Formats: sequence, structure tokens, C-alpha cells
Amino acid sequence: MSPAADLADRTRWGVVLSLLLGGIIAALHVGKVPPALPALRTELGLDLIPAGFVVSTFNVLGMSLGLATGVVADRLGRRRLVGLGLACLAGGGTLGATSAGFPLLLASRVLEGLGFMAVSVASPALVLAATAPRDRPLALSLWSVFMPAGMALAMVAAPLALDVVGWRGLWWTIAALAAAGIGAVLAATRGLALHAPPAGPSRRALLESLRRPALLLLAGTFGAYAFQWIALMVWLPTFLPAAFGVEARTAALLTALVVVMNVPGNLLGGWLLRRGLPASRVILVAALGMALCATGLILPVLPDPLRFALVLLFSGTGGLIPAALFATVPGEAPSPRHMAAANGLLMQGSNIGQFLGPPVVAAAVTAAGGAWTGALGPMVTAAALAAGAAVLGARLPAPARPSP
Repeated sequence: MSPAADLADRTRWGVVLSLLLGGIIAALHVGKVPPALPALRTELGLDLIPAGFVVSTFNVLGMSLGLATGVVADRLGRRRLVGLGLACLAGGGTLGATSAGFPLLLASRVLEGLGFMAVSVASPALVLAATAPRDRPLALSLWSVFMPAGMALAMVAAPLALDVVGWRGLWWTIAALAAAGIGAVLAATRGLALHAPPAGPSRRALLESLRRPALLLLAGTFGAYAFQWIALMVWLPTFLPAAFGVEARTAALLTALVVVMNVPGNLLGGWLLRRGLPASRVILVAALGMALCATGLILPVLPDPLRFALVLLFSGTGGLIPAALFATVPGEAPSPRHMAAANGLLMQGSNIGQFLGPPVVAAAVTAAGGAWTGALGPMVTAAALAAGAAVLGARLPAPARPSP
């Protein structure tokens, strides 16, 4: 076995950036759907419920198969699974672009969802193997940029592409990017030394990951963060016209700006961790900041410009949390061989939060008679859960690590 993660003395930033590019391409498949939903519904005759399934398929797969995908990555090979994931994204996009109805479109989204899980779960292990120990917090925080960067790019580019080539042309274009990404990522990671799979059957690797209290706390923290962040990003295009009186197109562009603000937070988180700030403290401060920003945004007390500044700060502050979580996972995994399984558990927590956030916030607003102040309860509760998990995680004893 080649203990790659322990022997790397020079960071291969080209590998890290290639993997980040693959992650951004995967995230484009998440962000392309919301702007295209009106065109999809019109052309394919979709009601609201089928359209909802087209959107939520990724989250259902992620909340069900995150850890299992990680175990498969550790068994099959992390590099191989990233390549297969990009191939699934390309194939799913092609299938979707040629679909004539809901069944084929849903099947294409399932294939894309499997590809997204493969790329997002297996890539961090490759990032870890490509980096020297001193650079790992920064490299893993850089990896955490993939989701907001891909979503923001899709939110900005999709409306323009829809006007020019329609939703099918958008699907074809993103599928082509995924196909091109296969060769780019596999070429960049060729010869990268990786840990062997965990010893014993796959069930054992799965249970070993589930028995780590710190990993479960990290997954729960990611879920609490994703609950808030995704809920706000989903409902912001509806909230801004109602609260600020802006037009729908302006609201969409402002939402994309808010999503982009998550990226500097990701990078700042990596910088703080590299300077030695404990991850638990980073998460605690970020969670409290998100709660304060959400309160100032939702309550109609402050002037509108200040309220919008708070939503930008909400996203930027929140970006500290994924950076801290991804950087913490390697030290909490049962062994370096379990890296993909540990990341799978982390992504499973994130997808549970993404799945629950928008409908729970919508239900709270409905229960408040349509008043957006009703959203404050679930948003602050999720922030408190993230903060509590950070405090509890800091008090856990250091995990015992078997020899790799």
C-alpha cells in the first residue's frame, strides 16, 4: 500500500484545480434546472408535482446513497469513480436533451444524480492525496467552492442560453462539458498515489464510519447549514420581490450574486484553518453569524439596502462552514482508507438538509399566514443546531486512528 496522504511533500495544484473543475461541472447539473423549469413544463406538459421530482431527484439520491457511494468509491477506486461519475453526468444530460416526456427526463435526472454523487464524494480523497499536509486545509476549502460556483454559473448563464438555444441546447452544452471533463480529470490524476481500500467487507467499512461520533456530528452540521442556505437561495427570488419590490429578473440576478458570495467564505475558511484556528470555532462563529444575518434580513425593521447587505453576509459567513467541514473529515475518518466513505456521510447530511429546508421554511411561512417572518423560527433553529454541534464536537476526545 502506498500511504499517499502521508507521503505527499509537494502539493500538485494542477490536480486540485482539475478536480475543482470537475466538481463545478457536476454542480452545473444542479443549477441548470430551476431557470429551465418554465420551459420544461411548457414543452413537456409537466404539472408542479412532476416538475418537483425533476428538481428533488438529486437530494433524494444524496440523502439515501451518500455513505454507500463513499464505500463504493473506496472499493472501486476513487479516481475511477470520478471518471464514471462524469460519464454518468454526460450520459444523463444527453438522455435528458432527447427526452420527449417525464419518464425519460426523470430517468436522465437519476443518472445525473448518481454521477453527481460519485464526483462529489470521491473527489476530496483525490484532493487529499495530491496535497502536502500544510496545504490540505486550503486545498479542501478550495474544493468546497465547487457547489456555489457551479450553481451561480448556471443561474447566470442558463437564462441567456435558454433565450438562444432553449433548454435542450443548455442540456447538450453541459453534457459536452462533462464529457470533456472525463479526459481532463483522468489525465490530471494519472499516477496519483492513493490508499488501498479498507480491509474486510464493505459492510464493515460502512459500520466503522457510522460508529464515529465526530463524523455523525459533521454530517449533522452540514445538514443544518444546508437547511438554511439552500432554503434561502430557493426562496430568495420569491422573497425579494415581495419584500423589496424588485422585478423577477432582477431578483434572479441578485440571488446569483448571493450564491457567489459563498465562495469568498469558503476560501476565507481555508485561510483561517491554515493559520491554526480550530474548525469548531470557525463553525461556531459562522453559525451564529448566519442566525444574526437571517434575523436582520427577515424582520422588516432595517432599511432595505442594509437587509440585502445582510443576506450577502449570510452567504459569505456561511461559506466558512463547508470549508471547515471538508478540512476536518480526514482527521475524523476511521483511517485514510475510509476517506471517501467519510465524505459520503458528510454529503448525505448535506442532502438531508437541502431536502428538508425549502419545504419546512415554506410550511412555516404558510402557517404564519404568508408572512415571511414565519421563516425566522426554522432558520434560527438550524443555526442553533449547527452551533451546538460545533461545541459538542470540540469536546469529543481525539479519535483513535488505526495504522493505515
